[in-house]
Amino acid sequence: MGVIGGTVPGIPAVLLGRSDKIGWGLTSANVDDIDIYVEKLNPQNSNEYLSLNGYKQFIKRQSIINVKDSKPVTVELLWTENGPVLDGSLYNLASITPEKHVTSVAWTLLSSNDTSFEAAFDIMSAASVQEALEASKSFVAPPQNLLLADGDQIAMRTIGALPKRNHNHQTQGRMPSPGWISENRWDGIYPPSVNPLFLNPIGGIIGNSNNKFIDRPFPQHITFDWIDTQRVQRWRLLMEERSSHTRDSFMEAQLDTVSPTARALLPLIGSELWFQSPAAPSDSKTARRQTALTLLSKWNGEMNEHMPEPLIYSAWTRALQKRLIQDDLGPLHEEIKHVQPVFIERVFRDVGGASRWCDVVHSVLIETCAQMASLALEDALTNLTENYSSAITALRWGDVHQATHEHPVLGKTPIIKWFVNIEQSTSGGDNTLQRGKTIGTGANPYLNVHAGAYRGVYDFADPDSSVFIISTGQSGHPLSRFYDNLGTLWRRGEYLPMSLDKSLARAASTGITRLIPAEGRTNP
Repeated sequence: MGVIGGTVPGIPAVLLGRSDKIGWGLTSANVDDIDIYVEKLNPQNSNEYLSLNGYKQFIKRQSIINVKDSKPVTVELLWTENGPVLDGSLYNLASITPEKHVTSVAWTLLSSNDTSFEAAFDIMSAASVQEALEASKSFVAPPQNLLLADGDQIAMRTIGALPKRNHNHQTQGRMPSPGWISENRWDGIYPPSVNPLFLNPIGGIIGNSNNKFIDRPFPQHITFDWIDTQRVQRWRLLMEERSSHTRDSFMEAQLDTVSPTARALLPLIGSELWFQSPAAPSDSKTARRQTALTLLSKWNGEMNEHMPEPLIYSAWTRALQKRLIQDDLGPLHEEIKHVQPVFIERVFRDVGGASRWCDVVHSVLIETCAQMASLALEDALTNLTENYSSAITALRWGDVHQATHEHPVLGKTPIIKWFVNIEQSTSGGDNTLQRGKTIGTGANPYLNVHAGAYRGVYDFADPDSSVFIISTGQSGHPLSRFYDNLGTLWRRGEYLPMSLDKSLARAASTGITRLIPAEGRTNP
Protein backbone atom coordinates (compact mmCIF):
# COMPACT_ATOMS: atom_id res chain seq x y z
CA MET A 1 0.00 0.00 0.00
CA GLY A 2 1.04 3.62 -0.34
CA VAL A 3 1.63 6.05 2.51
CA ILE A 4 2.57 9.72 2.22
CA GLY A 5 3.11 12.53 4.72
CA GLY A 6 5.57 14.00 7.19
CA THR A 7 8.17 12.17 9.24
CA VAL A 8 11.43 12.75 11.10
CA PRO A 9 14.74 11.77 9.44
CA GLY A 10 15.86 8.43 10.79
CA ILE A 11 12.38 7.32 11.84
CA PRO A 12 10.88 4.80 9.40
CA ALA A 13 7.29 5.87 10.05
CA VAL A 14 5.04 8.55 8.61
CA LEU A 15 3.92 10.46 11.70
CA LEU A 16 1.44 12.79 10.01
CA GLY A 17 -0.08 11.72 6.74
CA ARG A 18 -2.47 9.49 4.87
CA SER A 19 -2.89 6.29 2.95
CA ASP A 20 -5.58 5.68 0.37
CA LYS A 21 -7.85 4.57 3.23
CA ILE A 22 -7.25 6.81 6.26
CA GLY A 23 -5.58 10.06 7.35
CA TRP A 24 -3.97 10.78 10.71
CA GLY A 25 -2.47 13.68 12.62
CA LEU A 26 -0.94 14.26 16.03
CA THR A 27 -1.05 16.97 18.67
CA SER A 28 0.84 16.98 21.96
CA ALA A 29 -1.35 15.57 24.74
CA ASN A 30 0.84 17.07 27.48
CA VAL A 31 0.13 14.04 29.69
CA ASP A 32 1.50 14.16 33.23
CA ASP A 33 3.77 11.17 32.62
CA ILE A 34 6.84 12.09 34.68
CA ASP A 35 7.46 12.10 38.44
CA ILE A 36 10.58 13.25 40.27
CA TYR A 37 11.49 11.39 43.46
CA VAL A 38 13.79 12.32 46.31
CA GLU A 39 15.74 9.20 47.34
CA LYS A 40 17.32 8.86 50.80
CA LEU A 41 20.87 7.49 50.93
CA ASN A 42 22.03 5.03 53.58
CA PRO A 43 24.14 7.10 56.03
CA GLN A 44 26.52 4.12 56.40
CA ASN A 45 26.67 3.17 52.70
CA SER A 46 26.16 5.69 49.89
CA ASN A 47 25.73 2.81 47.44
CA GLU A 48 22.32 2.10 48.97
CA TYR A 49 19.05 4.01 49.02
CA LEU A 50 15.88 3.61 51.10
CA SER A 51 13.27 1.43 49.38
CA LEU A 52 9.87 0.26 50.58
CA ASN A 53 11.61 -2.62 52.35
CA GLY A 54 14.66 -0.99 53.86
CA TYR A 55 17.96 0.03 52.23
CA LYS A 56 18.72 -1.45 48.86
CA GLN A 57 21.68 -1.41 46.46
CA PHE A 58 21.48 0.92 43.46
CA ILE A 59 21.22 -0.91 40.16
CA LYS A 60 24.29 -0.05 38.07
CA ARG A 61 23.97 0.05 34.30
CA GLN A 62 26.66 0.92 31.81
CA SER A 63 25.85 3.00 28.78
CA ILE A 64 28.29 3.22 25.86
CA ILE A 65 28.36 6.49 23.94
CA ASN A 66 30.01 6.24 20.53
CA VAL A 67 32.06 9.32 19.61
CA LYS A 68 32.99 10.04 16.02
CA ASP A 69 36.75 9.79 15.31
CA SER A 70 37.41 8.87 18.93
CA LYS A 71 37.12 6.00 21.38
CA PRO A 72 33.68 5.18 22.83
CA VAL A 73 32.92 6.62 26.27
CA THR A 74 31.38 4.37 28.92
CA VAL A 75 29.11 6.03 31.48
CA GLU A 76 27.84 4.25 34.58
CA LEU A 77 24.25 5.08 35.50
CA LEU A 78 22.54 4.41 38.82
CA TRP A 79 18.94 3.24 38.95
CA THR A 80 16.42 2.94 41.77
CA GLU A 81 13.12 1.09 41.73
CA ASN A 82 11.54 4.35 40.58
CA GLY A 83 13.97 5.07 37.75
CA PRO A 84 17.43 6.47 36.92
CA VAL A 85 19.25 8.82 39.29
CA LEU A 86 19.56 12.35 37.94
CA ASP A 87 22.58 14.62 38.09
CA GLY A 88 22.02 17.50 40.52
CA SER A 89 23.00 20.01 37.85
CA LEU A 90 19.93 19.15 35.75
CA TYR A 91 17.26 21.82 36.18
CA ASN A 92 19.13 22.96 39.29
CA LEU A 93 17.88 19.89 41.18
CA ALA A 94 20.73 20.16 43.69
CA SER A 95 19.12 23.31 45.11
CA ILE A 96 16.07 21.35 46.31
CA THR A 97 17.75 18.03 47.11
CA PRO A 98 18.50 17.59 50.85
CA GLU A 99 21.95 16.51 51.96
CA LYS A 100 22.51 12.74 51.75
CA HIS A 101 19.71 12.42 49.20
CA VAL A 102 19.57 12.11 45.40
CA THR A 103 16.77 12.50 42.88
CA SER A 104 15.41 9.93 40.44
CA VAL A 105 12.84 10.10 37.67
CA ALA A 106 9.94 7.86 36.70
CA TRP A 107 8.91 8.33 33.08
CA THR A 108 6.80 6.23 30.75
CA LEU A 109 9.37 6.77 27.99
CA LEU A 110 11.79 4.61 30.02
CA SER A 111 9.58 1.55 29.65
CA SER A 112 11.48 -1.65 28.90
CA ASN A 113 8.56 -2.78 26.75
CA ASP A 114 8.08 0.17 24.42
CA THR A 115 5.97 -0.89 21.44
CA SER A 116 5.40 2.63 20.09
CA PHE A 117 7.07 1.93 16.75
CA GLU A 118 4.99 -1.18 16.21
CA ALA A 119 1.90 0.93 16.92
CA ALA A 120 3.03 3.59 14.43
CA PHE A 121 3.53 0.96 11.70
CA ASP A 122 0.15 -0.62 12.43
CA ILE A 123 -1.61 2.76 12.28
CA MET A 124 0.02 3.42 8.90
CA SER A 125 -1.23 0.10 7.54
CA ALA A 126 -4.73 0.36 9.00
CA ALA A 127 -7.61 0.28 6.52
CA SER A 128 -10.11 2.16 8.71
CA VAL A 129 -10.45 4.41 11.73
CA GLN A 130 -11.45 1.42 13.85
CA GLU A 131 -8.33 -0.53 12.87
CA ALA A 132 -6.12 2.48 13.62
CA LEU A 133 -7.75 2.94 17.04
CA GLU A 134 -7.05 -0.68 17.88
CA ALA A 135 -3.45 -0.37 16.68
CA SER A 136 -2.90 2.76 18.78
CA LYS A 137 -3.47 0.88 22.04
CA SER A 138 0.11 -0.41 22.00
CA PHE A 139 1.62 3.10 21.74
CA VAL A 140 3.64 3.93 24.89
CA ALA A 141 5.45 7.26 24.67
CA PRO A 142 5.52 10.16 24.26
CA PRO A 143 1.73 10.54 24.71
CA GLN A 144 -0.10 12.21 21.83
CA ASN A 145 -3.60 13.01 20.69
CA LEU A 146 -4.16 10.92 17.58
CA LEU A 147 -6.75 12.35 15.19
CA LEU A 148 -8.14 10.00 12.55
CA ALA A 149 -10.47 10.17 9.57
CA ASP A 150 -11.57 7.89 6.77
CA GLY A 151 -14.44 8.04 4.32
CA ASP A 152 -17.00 7.21 7.03
CA GLN A 153 -15.69 8.03 10.53
CA ILE A 154 -13.66 10.52 12.57
CA ALA A 155 -12.00 10.01 15.95
CA MET A 156 -9.55 11.41 18.46
CA ARG A 157 -7.80 9.28 21.04
CA THR A 158 -5.11 10.06 23.57
CA ILE A 159 -2.43 7.45 22.90
CA GLY A 160 0.42 6.53 25.21
CA ALA A 161 0.86 5.17 28.72
CA LEU A 162 -0.95 6.94 31.58
CA PRO A 163 0.75 6.44 34.97
CA LYS A 164 -1.42 4.86 37.64
CA ARG A 165 -0.92 6.99 40.76
CA ASN A 166 -2.31 6.45 44.26
CA HIS A 167 -5.19 8.67 45.40
CA ASN A 168 -3.08 9.51 48.48
CA HIS A 169 0.04 10.58 46.55
CA GLN A 170 1.61 13.32 48.70
CA THR A 171 2.18 15.81 45.88
CA GLN A 172 -0.02 14.28 43.15
CA GLY A 173 3.15 14.30 41.03
CA ARG A 174 3.16 18.10 40.88
CA MET A 175 6.36 18.36 42.96
CA PRO A 176 9.19 15.98 43.90
CA SER A 177 8.07 13.47 46.51
CA PRO A 178 9.82 10.96 48.82
CA GLY A 179 10.54 7.84 46.81
CA TRP A 180 10.44 5.46 49.79
CA ILE A 181 6.75 6.08 50.59
CA SER A 182 4.43 3.60 48.89
CA GLU A 183 1.62 6.13 48.27
CA ASN A 184 3.98 8.11 46.03
CA ARG A 185 4.90 5.15 43.83
CA TRP A 186 3.25 4.29 40.52
CA ASP A 187 1.17 1.14 40.44
CA GLY A 188 1.94 0.43 36.80
CA ILE A 189 -0.05 2.11 34.04
CA TYR A 190 -3.76 2.28 33.27
CA PRO A 191 -5.25 -0.05 30.68
CA PRO A 192 -5.84 1.55 27.25
CA SER A 193 -9.58 1.73 27.96
CA VAL A 194 -8.90 4.61 30.38
CA ASN A 195 -7.37 6.77 27.62
CA PRO A 196 -9.85 9.43 26.41
CA LEU A 197 -11.61 8.54 23.15
CA PHE A 198 -13.96 10.65 21.03
CA LEU A 199 -15.58 8.78 18.16
CA ASN A 200 -18.02 10.28 15.65
CA PRO A 201 -19.30 13.04 17.96
CA ILE A 202 -22.63 14.78 17.34
CA GLY A 203 -21.94 17.69 15.02
CA GLY A 204 -19.32 15.81 13.04
CA ILE A 205 -16.35 17.89 14.20
CA ILE A 206 -13.21 16.85 16.08
CA GLY A 207 -10.15 19.03 16.63
CA ASN A 208 -7.42 19.81 19.08
CA SER A 209 -5.07 22.75 19.48
CA ASN A 210 -3.35 21.39 22.63
CA ASN A 211 -6.45 22.58 24.51
CA LYS A 212 -8.22 21.01 27.45
CA PHE A 213 -10.51 18.31 26.07
CA ILE A 214 -11.55 16.34 29.17
CA ASP A 215 -12.12 17.09 32.86
CA ARG A 216 -11.31 14.21 35.16
CA PRO A 217 -10.19 14.33 38.80
CA PHE A 218 -6.81 13.06 40.01
CA PRO A 219 -5.45 10.43 39.52
CA GLN A 220 -7.07 9.98 36.07
CA HIS A 221 -6.60 13.69 35.39
CA ILE A 222 -4.41 13.48 32.23
CA THR A 223 -2.61 16.71 33.23
CA PHE A 224 -2.82 19.72 35.54
CA ASP A 225 -1.26 22.00 32.92
CA TRP A 226 -3.39 22.37 29.80
CA ILE A 227 -1.55 24.45 27.23
CA ASP A 228 -4.14 26.21 25.08
CA THR A 229 -7.44 27.89 25.93
CA GLN A 230 -7.71 30.47 23.14
CA ARG A 231 -6.93 29.02 19.72
CA VAL A 232 -9.59 26.35 20.02
CA GLN A 233 -12.27 29.06 20.38
CA ARG A 234 -11.34 30.49 17.00
CA TRP A 235 -11.25 26.99 15.50
CA ARG A 236 -14.75 26.19 16.74
CA LEU A 237 -16.06 29.44 15.27
CA LEU A 238 -14.60 28.67 11.85
CA MET A 239 -15.89 25.10 11.93
CA GLU A 240 -19.41 25.94 13.08
CA GLU A 241 -20.07 28.93 10.83
CA ARG A 242 -20.37 26.63 7.77
CA SER A 243 -22.95 23.94 7.16
CA SER A 244 -20.38 21.96 5.16
CA HIS A 245 -16.64 22.12 4.61
CA THR A 246 -14.29 21.68 1.68
CA ARG A 247 -10.59 21.15 1.32
CA ASP A 248 -10.17 24.90 0.82
CA SER A 249 -12.10 25.80 3.97
CA PHE A 250 -9.77 23.59 6.00
CA MET A 251 -6.76 25.23 4.40
CA GLU A 252 -8.29 28.58 5.31
CA ALA A 253 -8.59 27.47 8.94
CA GLN A 254 -4.96 26.31 9.07
CA LEU A 255 -3.83 29.69 7.75
CA ASP A 256 -6.12 31.80 9.94
CA THR A 257 -4.17 34.59 11.68
CA VAL A 258 -6.96 36.30 13.63
CA SER A 259 -6.11 36.51 17.34
CA PRO A 260 -9.13 35.85 19.58
CA THR A 261 -7.14 37.26 22.49
CA ALA A 262 -6.62 40.58 20.74
CA ARG A 263 -10.34 40.80 20.02
CA ALA A 264 -11.15 40.02 23.64
CA LEU A 265 -8.53 42.15 25.40
CA LEU A 266 -8.36 45.39 23.41
CA PRO A 267 -11.94 46.52 24.18
CA LEU A 268 -11.20 45.93 27.87
CA ILE A 269 -7.80 47.56 28.25
CA GLY A 270 -8.54 50.41 25.87
CA SER A 271 -12.11 51.21 26.92
CA GLU A 272 -11.16 54.42 28.75
CA LEU A 273 -8.37 55.46 26.39
CA TRP A 274 -9.96 55.58 22.94
CA PHE A 275 -10.09 59.12 21.51
CA GLN A 276 -9.23 60.76 24.84
CA SER A 277 -5.97 62.56 23.97
CA PRO A 278 -6.01 66.23 22.86
CA ALA A 279 -4.56 67.37 19.54
CA ALA A 280 -0.77 67.35 19.47
CA PRO A 281 2.18 68.02 17.11
CA SER A 282 2.72 65.14 14.68
CA ASP A 283 6.19 64.26 16.00
CA SER A 284 5.24 64.28 19.70
CA LYS A 285 4.70 61.38 22.12
CA THR A 286 1.05 62.31 22.40
CA ALA A 287 0.63 62.09 18.63
CA ARG A 288 2.28 58.65 18.56
CA ARG A 289 -0.09 57.52 21.31
CA GLN A 290 -3.08 58.83 19.33
CA THR A 291 -1.91 57.08 16.19
CA ALA A 292 -1.41 53.77 18.02
CA LEU A 293 -4.85 53.90 19.64
CA THR A 294 -6.52 54.88 16.38
CA LEU A 295 -4.88 51.97 14.54
CA LEU A 296 -5.92 49.50 17.23
CA SER A 297 -9.49 50.83 17.39
CA LYS A 298 -9.98 49.92 13.71
CA TRP A 299 -8.05 46.64 13.78
CA ASN A 300 -9.81 43.29 13.37
CA GLY A 301 -7.21 41.30 15.32
CA GLU A 302 -5.45 39.82 12.29
CA MET A 303 -1.79 39.13 13.14
CA ASN A 304 -0.66 40.07 9.63
CA GLU A 305 3.08 40.29 9.09
CA HIS A 306 2.72 43.48 7.01
CA MET A 307 0.80 45.47 9.64
CA PRO A 308 1.92 47.57 12.67
CA GLU A 309 -1.10 46.73 14.84
CA PRO A 310 0.03 43.21 15.89
CA LEU A 311 3.33 44.61 17.17
CA ILE A 312 1.69 47.51 19.04
CA TYR A 313 -0.84 45.14 20.60
CA SER A 314 1.84 42.59 21.59
CA ALA A 315 4.10 45.25 23.11
CA TRP A 316 1.18 46.81 25.01
CA THR A 317 -0.07 43.55 26.54
CA ARG A 318 3.47 42.49 27.50
CA ALA A 319 4.05 45.84 29.23
CA LEU A 320 0.64 45.66 30.90
CA GLN A 321 1.15 42.20 32.33
CA LYS A 322 4.54 43.28 33.68
CA ARG A 323 2.98 46.25 35.48
CA LEU A 324 0.25 44.05 36.92
CA ILE A 325 2.50 41.37 38.39
CA GLN A 326 5.96 42.76 39.07
CA ASP A 327 5.11 44.44 42.41
CA ASP A 328 3.31 41.32 43.66
CA LEU A 329 5.70 38.64 42.43
CA GLY A 330 9.01 40.52 42.63
CA PRO A 331 11.86 38.87 40.69
CA LEU A 332 9.63 35.85 39.98
CA HIS A 333 7.64 37.89 37.46
CA GLU A 334 10.51 37.42 34.99
CA GLU A 335 9.75 33.68 34.93
CA ILE A 336 6.42 34.39 33.21
CA LYS A 337 7.66 34.97 29.68
CA HIS A 338 4.38 35.04 27.75
CA VAL A 339 1.24 37.08 28.08
CA GLN A 340 -1.49 35.19 29.93
CA PRO A 341 -4.66 36.51 28.26
CA VAL A 342 -7.12 34.80 30.61
CA PHE A 343 -5.38 36.44 33.59
CA ILE A 344 -5.56 39.92 32.04
CA GLU A 345 -9.20 39.45 31.08
CA ARG A 346 -10.13 38.38 34.61
CA VAL A 347 -8.29 41.36 36.07
CA PHE A 348 -10.06 43.87 33.85
CA ARG A 349 -13.45 42.20 34.37
CA ASP A 350 -12.74 42.05 38.12
CA VAL A 351 -13.57 38.35 38.30
CA GLY A 352 -13.47 37.39 41.97
CA GLY A 353 -11.91 40.72 42.89
CA ALA A 354 -8.99 40.21 40.47
CA SER A 355 -8.81 43.94 39.75
CA ARG A 356 -6.72 44.24 42.91
CA TRP A 357 -3.75 43.28 40.70
CA CYS A 358 -3.99 46.79 39.19
CA ASP A 359 -3.15 48.45 42.49
CA VAL A 360 0.56 48.94 43.14
CA VAL A 361 0.99 47.49 46.62
CA HIS A 362 4.05 49.62 47.43
CA SER A 363 2.36 52.97 46.72
CA VAL A 364 0.01 54.98 48.93
CA LEU A 365 -2.46 55.63 46.10
CA ILE A 366 -4.92 53.03 44.84
CA GLU A 367 -4.25 52.66 41.12
CA THR A 368 -7.03 51.64 38.73
CA CYS A 369 -6.83 49.22 35.82
CA ALA A 370 -7.36 52.10 33.38
CA GLN A 371 -4.31 53.84 34.83
CA MET A 372 -2.24 50.66 34.48
CA ALA A 373 -3.36 50.30 30.87
CA SER A 374 -2.40 53.90 30.12
CA LEU A 375 1.02 53.58 31.75
CA ALA A 376 1.65 50.27 29.97
CA LEU A 377 0.83 51.84 26.61
CA GLU A 378 3.47 54.52 27.27
CA ASP A 379 5.95 51.77 28.20
CA ALA A 380 5.19 49.90 25.00
CA LEU A 381 5.47 52.91 22.71
CA THR A 382 8.75 53.94 24.34
CA ASN A 383 10.11 50.45 23.81
CA LEU A 384 9.00 50.36 20.18
CA THR A 385 10.45 53.82 19.50
CA GLU A 386 13.81 52.96 21.05
CA ASN A 387 14.17 49.53 19.46
CA TYR A 388 12.36 49.73 16.14
CA SER A 389 10.95 53.01 14.83
CA SER A 390 9.50 56.27 16.09
CA ALA A 391 7.09 56.24 13.15
CA ILE A 392 4.26 54.07 14.43
CA THR A 393 2.80 53.41 11.00
CA ALA A 394 6.21 52.18 9.76
CA LEU A 395 6.27 49.28 12.20
CA ARG A 396 5.80 45.79 10.74
CA TRP A 397 4.95 42.67 12.74
CA GLY A 398 6.87 40.45 10.33
CA ASP A 399 10.10 42.39 10.90
CA VAL A 400 10.25 41.09 14.47
CA HIS A 401 8.13 37.93 14.16
CA GLN A 402 10.84 36.07 12.26
CA ALA A 403 10.82 32.29 12.07
CA THR A 404 14.39 30.99 12.13
CA HIS A 405 15.15 27.41 11.13
CA GLU A 406 18.58 26.95 12.63
CA HIS A 407 20.93 24.36 11.16
CA PRO A 408 21.61 21.86 13.97
CA VAL A 409 25.38 21.75 13.36
CA LEU A 410 26.40 24.96 11.61
CA GLY A 411 23.62 27.23 12.83
CA LYS A 412 25.72 29.02 15.45
CA THR A 413 28.98 29.18 13.48
CA PRO A 414 29.96 32.80 12.73
CA ILE A 415 29.46 33.91 9.11
CA ILE A 416 28.40 30.40 8.00
CA LYS A 417 25.17 30.71 9.98
CA TRP A 418 24.02 33.49 7.63
CA PHE A 419 24.06 30.98 4.78
CA VAL A 420 22.62 27.88 6.47
CA ASN A 421 19.91 29.30 8.73
CA ILE A 422 16.56 29.94 7.05
CA GLU A 423 14.78 33.08 8.25
CA GLN A 424 11.25 34.03 7.24
CA SER A 425 8.96 36.92 8.04
CA THR A 426 5.74 35.37 9.36
CA SER A 427 2.18 36.21 10.31
CA GLY A 428 0.30 34.64 13.22
CA GLY A 429 1.09 34.77 16.91
CA ASP A 430 0.82 33.05 20.28
CA ASN A 431 -2.93 32.50 20.06
CA THR A 432 -3.71 32.15 16.35
CA LEU A 433 -4.59 28.97 14.47
CA GLN A 434 -1.65 29.63 12.17
CA ARG A 435 0.73 29.01 15.02
CA GLY A 436 3.53 31.50 15.51
CA LYS A 437 4.45 31.28 19.18
CA THR A 438 6.93 33.92 20.29
CA ILE A 439 10.07 33.26 22.29
CA GLY A 440 8.93 35.67 25.00
CA THR A 441 12.37 36.70 26.22
CA GLY A 442 15.69 38.19 25.12
CA ALA A 443 16.47 41.20 22.95
CA ASN A 444 13.60 40.33 20.61
CA PRO A 445 10.82 38.58 22.52
CA TYR A 446 8.67 38.41 19.37
CA LEU A 447 10.77 35.85 17.45
CA ASN A 448 8.63 33.02 16.06
CA VAL A 449 9.99 29.82 17.63
CA HIS A 450 7.06 27.40 17.37
CA ALA A 451 4.96 27.06 14.24
CA GLY A 452 3.22 24.44 12.12
CA ALA A 453 6.28 23.17 10.26
CA TYR A 454 4.09 20.61 8.45
CA ARG A 455 0.60 21.37 7.18
CA GLY A 456 -1.59 18.81 5.50
CA VAL A 457 -5.20 18.67 4.33
CA TYR A 458 -6.62 15.31 3.22
CA ASP A 459 -9.82 15.06 1.20
CA PHE A 460 -11.41 11.60 1.30
CA ALA A 461 -13.96 12.50 -1.35
CA ASP A 462 -10.97 12.83 -3.68
CA PRO A 463 -7.85 11.52 -1.88
CA ASP A 464 -5.39 12.52 -4.60
CA SER A 465 -6.47 16.16 -4.29
CA SER A 466 -4.92 16.21 -0.79
CA VAL A 467 -2.20 18.80 -0.17
CA PHE A 468 0.74 19.49 2.13
CA ILE A 469 3.62 21.88 2.74
CA ILE A 470 6.68 22.03 5.02
CA SER A 471 8.57 25.08 6.20
CA THR A 472 12.00 24.41 4.68
CA GLY A 473 12.70 21.79 2.01
CA GLN A 474 13.00 18.05 1.48
CA SER A 475 16.78 18.01 1.99
CA GLY A 476 18.77 18.79 5.12
CA HIS A 477 21.92 19.55 3.13
CA PRO A 478 22.58 23.32 2.90
CA LEU A 479 24.07 23.00 -0.59
CA SER A 480 21.10 21.13 -1.99
CA ARG A 481 18.59 23.08 -4.07
CA PHE A 482 15.92 21.29 -2.07
CA TYR A 483 17.22 22.68 1.24
CA ASP A 484 14.83 25.65 1.38
CA ASN A 485 12.79 25.44 -1.80
CA LEU A 486 9.46 25.01 0.03
CA GLY A 487 10.01 27.75 2.62
CA THR A 488 8.61 30.61 0.57
CA LEU A 489 5.49 28.59 -0.30
CA TRP A 490 4.98 27.80 3.39
CA ARG A 491 5.32 31.45 4.39
CA ARG A 492 2.82 32.53 1.74
CA GLY A 493 0.31 29.88 2.80
CA GLU A 494 0.57 27.79 -0.36
CA TYR A 495 0.41 24.01 -0.66
CA LEU A 496 1.64 21.19 -2.90
CA PRO A 497 -0.40 18.18 -4.08
CA MET A 498 0.29 14.85 -2.35
CA SER A 499 -0.81 12.05 -4.62
CA LEU A 500 -0.28 8.32 -4.18
CA ASP A 501 -0.40 7.81 -7.93
CA LYS A 502 2.96 6.17 -8.75
CA SER A 503 2.93 7.35 -12.34
CA LEU A 504 2.55 10.98 -11.23
CA ALA A 505 5.35 10.53 -8.70
CA ARG A 506 7.71 9.12 -11.29
CA ALA A 507 6.79 11.79 -13.82
CA ALA A 508 7.63 14.60 -11.40
CA SER A 509 10.63 12.98 -9.73
CA THR A 510 14.16 14.36 -10.01
CA GLY A 511 15.78 11.03 -9.31
CA ILE A 512 15.60 7.86 -7.25
CA THR A 513 17.25 7.30 -3.88
CA ARG A 514 17.90 3.76 -2.73
CA LEU A 515 18.61 2.96 0.93
CA ILE A 516 20.87 -0.11 1.09
CA PRO A 517 21.93 -1.76 4.38
CA ALA A 518 25.63 -1.70 5.18
CA GLU A 519 27.54 -4.83 4.16
CA GLY A 520 27.20 -7.63 6.67
CA ARG A 521 23.94 -6.41 8.16
CA THR A 522 20.83 -8.48 7.63
CA ASN A 523 18.27 -5.93 8.87
CA PRO A 524 17.63 -2.66 6.97
